[in-house]
Amino acid sequence: MITIDSNILVETEFLGSNNSIVCTPEGVVCIDSPHRPSDAMVWRRTAESCGEVLYLLNTDHHPDHTIGNYWMPGRVVGHAVTRERLLTNPPTRQYLDDLFAVIDPAWSMYAGDYRVRVPTLTFTEGFTLHLGGLDFAMTHLPGHTLNSTLITIPQQGVAFTGDLVCEAGLPAFIEADTFAWIDAVRAIEAMDIRTIVPGHGKVCGKEMATTFRGWMEDLVGEVERRIDRGMSREVIAREVSYEDRIHIATGQSPGYPQYLIDLFMTKSIETIHDHILQRRACLG
Repeated sequence: MITIDSNILVETEFLGSNNSIVCTPEGVVCIDSPHRPSDAMVWRRTAESCGEVLYLLNTDHHPDHTIGNYWMPGRVVGHAVTRERLLTNPPTRQYLDDLFAVIDPAWSMYAGDYRVRVPTLTFTEGFTLHLGGLDFAMTHLPGHTLNSTLITIPQQGVAFTGDLVCEAGLPAFIEADTFAWIDAVRAIEAMDIRTIVPGHGKVCGKEMATTFRGWMEDLVGEVERRIDRGMSREVIAREVSYEDRIHIATGQSPGYPQYLIDLFMTKSIETIHDHILQRRACLG
């Protein structure tokens, strides 16, 4: 766990997304929740040791950002589509049983108690929470998901990007809008910020956004070159890959099973392939 400006705590060693605690004189704001029940319980105690937890902000609906909502205090805030996705397509009992058996076997008993906890305060384009002299600006920036949310604290020049930017590497593209994602990262590069708390990986400077965009553009270029050579979608998905440093073991946490990592990779390359063809069709 690291500290930013004495009032922001960031845990980067949990399996799943980075989790943050922002302490203000009026209460505590948490950003995203742990993936594993055991981590969530530890993180709750850490957050409550800083004061009353008033809000929990989600950057998207993916399980590694939201499963821990159930064990965390505070009113949940997120994009309207985050709420919709969690209500209409929540993790199934079988999914949770299988997941916890791999990532948190000692705590798999909690799968039976689990209930999805959705945002009760939502927005579409943007929302700003004012608390303890700080502004928590939540901006809808579709990219990694259609409901991806950037959270900034302008007084401190800190941006919590969710998976829009990841220092650890490229996350999955399965629910992405590839070219909107690249545009979203460009928008982050243009912002007046000094520190990025990424969705995965180490806390970093704004220059990481440029590096991350380069990784994305290189991958898109690899797929484009194979399309231009007449390769099929199936062959391209088999030949093109990138190093997955998101779903591997982190700190004391186990990684995802290899078959899931392979599935994420195949689906990601297929998504990029489809978006390239769709873009070319629109451009004529």
